[in-house]
Amino acid sequence: MTQATVRAAAMNGWDIYLEGRTAAPAPGERPLPEVAATSPDSMPLAEFVRFSEDVVARTRDVAIPWLAGGNYDLAALGPLGDAINAAGRVGSALRRLVDYFSLLQDCTHIRLALEDDMASVSYRILDPDIWPRHHDAMFTLGIVGQILRRGFMGGLRGGWDKVEFAFEAEAHEMRGDIGKVVCAPCTFGADTNQIRFPAAMLDLALPAPAEPATADVRQLTRSIVTKRRETPLVDRLSQMVLRDLNSCAIEQERFAREMGMSSRTMRRKLTEQGSSFQQVLDECRMRQAVFEFRVRPDLSIAQIALRLGYAEHSNFTRAFHRWSGVSPQAYRAKLAGTAH
Repeated sequence: MTQATVRAAAMNGWDIYLEGRTAAPAPGERPLPEVAATSPDSMPLAEFVRFSEDVVARTRDVAIPWLAGGNYDLAALGPLGDAINAAGRVGSALRRLVDYFSLLQDCTHIRLALEDDMASVSYRILDPDIWPRHHDAMFTLGIVGQILRRGFMGGLRGGWDKVEFAFEAEAHEMRGDIGKVVCAPCTFGADTNQIRFPAAMLDLALPAPAEPATADVRQLTRSIVTKRRETPLVDRLSQMVLRDLNSCAIEQERFAREMGMSSRTMRRKLTEQGSSFQQVLDECRMRQAVFEFRVRPDLSIAQIALRLGYAEHSNFTRAFHRWSGVSPQAYRAKLAGTAH
């Protein structure tokens, strides 16, 4: 799978919270990257995620990513930032953020959902090799929180007491009391990072920006279409598989429809790229298995096999051995030994 990237402008604004806060790196410790990216050029997503983790580790201030997201200048996101700033209501602003997020960041699943009287925005990096990624989630949910707070300014006071959070990481991995940072109840060890809030908040009016912003949504849609067309089919399919593992059945016909082609055409195009649906599925399952070993050490091999879509854990064991050369048990033991 091609290396995932994020707009370098994601680094904007962090320097305010880092000034005078970080000592020189210890011997062998990674220095923090420069925090002055102002161009639209991209950077590896893994590098940005490491940066957010290093910031918290070095400053011992778990609030920085949340503050960086909550005060982020959305205009730095270019046309998408302008479209968000031009939105008249919270719901339309969040919808634009979600619908066009892939123009900012690759290999990510972000979703706006409604369930009864609650709405949610969930966010998760799909690349299983990027972990830990706890404070990247804090930064992105901070941007969502910023939009919600703008809505409160427009008409609803004290609405934050109905907001809830969930995080992929366990509480102790976050390096601080996240509940105090976000001023809301939090749950941990979830399958995604999420902010939940009353659906009525979607209708809150947003205050007009100090400088009027224009929204060329049609151009954003064209840019999305171009980006998808330029993304290799194997990469697009891999992201769909990683998105749906643990949550729903993996069906190549459904994926083909989502990409606007027949399953026969998809199989032919994959063959032309030297791959197949089964190869992509197997590779994603194995990479996700390693992620599960790392993140969920309390789950049994049988439970992980079930999460990956195997009816029998013996099938998973054989597939993993073919892929790695060792059994899942041995691989997991080696990972645990490395961690300690």
